[in-house]
Amino acid sequence: MPSKKISKSDVIGEQGVAHIRKVVAAMEYLFYETGGVEAGVDGSIEIRDPETGEVRNRTVQFQSKATRLALKGDTGTSFYHPCTEKEIEYWVFGTQPVILIVVDVPNDVAYWKDLRSWFDVPENRATRRVVFDKAADVFDAGAAVALRLVAEAGRPGSYGSVPRLQEVLTPNLLKVSAMARTIYWAPTNIPDQRRFWAEVREIDPYPDREIVVRGGAAISFRNLDADPWRRVCDTGAMEEFDVSEWADTEDPDRERQFVQLLNNAMKEMVSAHMRFHPKSSLLFFKPRRDGKDRHLPRHRGQTRQGRAVVKKYMKKDRTQVAYWRHSAFAWQFVRIAGDWYVHITPTYHYTRDGRESDRFGADHLSGIKRFEYNDTVLAQFEMFQSYLVARGESDMLDAGYPFLSLAPLEPIEVGFGIPEETWDDERTRNVREDDLFA
Repeated sequence: MPSKKISKSDVIGEQGVAHIRKVVAAMEYLFYETGGVEAGVDGSIEIRDPETGEVRNRTVQFQSKATRLALKGDTGTSFYHPCTEKEIEYWVFGTQPVILIVVDVPNDVAYWKDLRSWFDVPENRATRRVVFDKAADVFDAGAAVALRLVAEAGRPGSYGSVPRLQEVLTPNLLKVSAMARTIYWAPTNIPDQRRFWAEVREIDPYPDREIVVRGGAAISFRNLDADPWRRVCDTGAMEEFDVSEWADTEDPDRERQFVQLLNNAMKEMVSAHMRFHPKSSLLFFKPRRDGKDRHLPRHRGQTRQGRAVVKKYMKKDRTQVAYWRHSAFAWQFVRIAGDWYVHITPTYHYTRDGRESDRFGADHLSGIKRFEYNDTVLAQFEMFQSYLVARGESDMLDAGYPFLSLAPLEPIEVGFGIPEETWDDERTRNVREDDLFA
C-alpha cells in the first residue's frame, strides 16, 4: 500500500513561515497565518505597541518565498525575486499593504520589501522584479519600526483601488545602445586598487578611469599596452576578450567587474562637466570658474543655453555665498532580458564653495524635495537624459565618448493611474519652477 508523502517544497515553505513567525515574535507583534487555500498572501502581521500592549488594527499582509537554492542574481550585496504580472496586480490593488519576504533557509536569514512602494516606481513595475539589498532589507527584529511605518502609511479605513485610467509613464531608464567592443586584461604586481591608482597618478595626474583592478590583474576598456598602464601592468601577458564575455556572463564575480567598468566609464563620459562624490555615490555638475551660475551645456542643434544646473545662494547680507546647489544624479547599471540599462535617479548635491560638501546639505535637500511633484522630477530626468545621450553621440566636430552610448526608452502606456485633480497641490501653490531649477 503506497504511503502518503509531503513534498520537499512543502517542507521548505513551512520552514520559511516558521522563520517569519520567529522574527515577528521577536518584534513582539502578532502573527496570523492564512492557512488553507490562498491566492497570494500567506498571512498577516498586526502591529502591537511593545510598551503598552496596545493594538489598533494596523496590519500588514505578507507573502513568503522560501528557498534552499542560490538567490537569483546574487551579487553578494543584492539579489532579486521575479514576479508575474498577476501577482503584482493582486498585491498592489488590495485593501492592505503587502510585503514580500524571501527566506534563505540554509543561511537562516530573511529579507523583505514593501510591495506597494516598490512597484509604485514605473521602472520597477516594468522589470517585474523585486530587488533586495542584503544589508538594508534584512527581516529581523530590527525591522520592527520600518514595518510599523508600512502599516501606518495608509489612512484609516478602506483602501480604494487605483482608478483604471490610460496613462503614459516615462521610465527613468536609459538603454546602453553601444559600448566598448574589447576588454583588455593584464596581470599587475600591485593588487591593491588604492596603491595602483597612486602609482598611476605619479605618471599621469589625470589618467583615464575605465579600468578595474581585481585579483592581481587589471581589466579595462582601453588598451593597456600604452602609458601609463604599461608601466604598472605586465603587458607582455596581456589578453584581449570580446566584451560579450563579460556583458553576457552568468558568473556573478565577472558581472560585478563589468558593472564596475561601466560605472567608471560613466564617470569618464561626463568628466568634462561633472564631478563624482564618493561618499554619496553621486555625479554632480561642477561650478563655473568665474563664479557664475552654470547652465546645462548646449548640445548640437540647440540655440539657447540649457537649464541652470549649478546655482549659488547668497547670505542675507548678499556679500557672502551661503551655499551652492548642484543638479546631480545617482545611477545603477542593470541587465534586463539580456540587455544593459542604466537607472537614473535625479537629485541635488550641496556644497559650501562649489566643491566641499555643505554641512547643512541634508536639510537643504529635504526642503526642496518637499516641494517636488512628479512633473518636476520628470523634467529633471529628461534634462539628464538629453545630456547623457548627447555625450555618446558623434558628428563631424565631436567624436563622442567611445566606450559608452545611451539611448532613451519609449514611454510605457498603462491602464491605470490617478486623476490629476485628486492630488493635493497645497505645497506647490506658491512655488515657481524657477525656485527649483533656476
